[in-house]
Amino acid sequence: MNMWKKITRCVIVTAWRDIDMEECTIRDLFMKHGTPMKKQKNQFIFDPTVSRNMSEAYFLVEGVASLTALNEEGEEMVYLYFNEQRIIGFAEILARKYRYSPSASLFIPPAAFWITAKSDCVYYTMKEPVFSRLLDEDIRFAGAVLEAISLNYLEIINKVQHTRNVDKETLFCEWLLSCRVKRNGLSIVPKTFTFTEVAKYLGMHPVTVSRIAGNLRNQGILSRIDGCLVITDEKRLLELVRRGRSRLQEPALPEVPRG
Repeated sequence: MNMWKKITRCVIVTAWRDIDMEECTIRDLFMKHGTPMKKQKNQFIFDPTVSRNMSEAYFLVEGVASLTALNEEGEEMVYLYFNEQRIIGFAEILARKYRYSPSASLFIPPAAFWITAKSDCVYYTMKEPVFSRLLDEDIRFAGAVLEAISLNYLEIINKVQHTRNVDKETLFCEWLLSCRVKRNGLSIVPKTFTFTEVAKYLGMHPVTVSRIAGNLRNQGILSRIDGCLVITDEKRLLELVRRGRSRLQEPALPEVPRG
């Protein structure tokens, strides 16, 4: 079946489904066809320097992971964070599966990247042949992969756009929402994240991040429990993000000509 026809069918079939049910279904497929794994903080979920017989994809059940690479100075750079209940690490499989695309030859493979556990992580691995077969045979699975691709794309675009145009508070609030995990009914940002690391990722100074977090705590939106940042009012945090985004979308006023 043509890839884009399949994608269209995926969107139509999955559009009406409840998100939690869809995530549960995909998790069940990884549980059935994959292998359960655990990594501790700072261990690699994917390491390009380790040879493998075949590529793998992962479903992150618990924890937060990061997509990292090394710059020319050998410094580690974080390009994207992944929170739980998410399919990750499948780009290489898709690039091989759909390499017949006429535009495929125009792209140069990216530099080596790592997927690193930023907190203790529980996940499932799925080998490339199984992942590829499910893409062809299970419309729900293909739809979930399409959703993951869209999410990765939008998060990267938002980060580039908002780093340049959005106020720093909105940028930090978006990061909080992207890296929170649910524990005992609370929305928690793992304490493995330091303000220095967050500031580097968002292109800010650590003092700025600390000041914004302090302001959010004073408003009752954030608190600290056992060393972790806890989002105590997620509704108000979302409202801050919406207001920041709406300011970005407002058209600039034309200049008034001088008489």
